[in-house]
Amino acid sequence: MMKLYLTFVLVITFAINVAAQNNQPTVAYGGTGQARRVIEMSNMLGEVDGVECLRSRSYTGTIVRRTFDEEETMITGITLRDARDNRIHLNINESHIWGLGRTAPSILSSLLARGRRVRIWTYECSGGGSGVFIYADRVRAL
Repeated sequence: MMKLYLTFVLVITFAINVAAQNNQPTVAYGGTGQARRVIEMSNMLGEVDGVECLRSRSYTGTIVRRTFDEEETMITGITLRDARDNRIHLNINESHIWGLGRTAPSILSSLLARGRRVRIWTYECSGGGSGVFIYADRVRAL
């Protein structure tokens, strides 16, 4: 009976850990050796307190501007220019990206380099009468 109980506890613990990990941002790398670089990040949105978020659309373009937090360490938003020279500002949920640990700023900075061509999948979030904000959820370097 005790063995069954311990097995059950281990299975539940494993399931909870897997579920918790699935909510963290995911990073994909391409290349090998010195050519290895970040090519994609997904599950960037996480939970945004006090707002409702709905899947929006994807945007393809070139990053022309990056905005940073007060400490100038983490990217909080980017401006993307599309093929028609239209620009759109996309927010980054930096508090969720910190789930990657202390290397989060450099990982995000290398993926969202100025001049890089990317495809970005987004969510539109609104709540509390503060308008609609567009957040990046997945970024892939092109």
